[in-house]
Amino acid sequence: MKLLVPPPLICVLAIVLTYASKRLFPSTRVDLPLLPNIGLAIAALGLLLALIAVAGFVSRKTTVNPHKPEKTSALVTDGVYAFTRNPMYLALVLIAAGAALMQAAPLGLAFALLAGWYITEFQIKPEEAALRDIFGDEFETYSKRVRRWI
Repeated sequence: MKLLVPPPLICVLAIVLTYASKRLFPSTRVDLPLLPNIGLAIAALGLLLALIAVAGFVSRKTTVNPHKPEKTSALVTDGVYAFTRNPMYLALVLIAAGAALMQAAPLGLAFALLAGWYITEFQIKPEEAALRDIFGDEFETYSKRVRRWI
């Protein structure tokens, strides 16, 4: 699998573009008093989700390296993985969306959604194909039971 740009960098790019859009198009800023606090809560939720998701992989002694899905030794389906097949990627998008809300920059939400699309097309779909090859029916059953995102 050839990964074009790693998902964490895609989300950093979304945050940078959010900041730039706020500077370039200040009239698009939304002034709602609680928006930065809501954004902070969403970003913090994303960070917590990422930590829990990584801990799930570590406890099962399998790789968290998205560049080497063939090194996966266990299919993690419990904990947060019982609700979303991709909690680490969901966490990244939540962090990017939270950053957009913290900056009161609505264009940033579009960048967060674009990051999610990119991650789906260029990371998740190839990764799922590799997991199907490794785990076969076990992954098929899991993917029918648990949604890709939420």
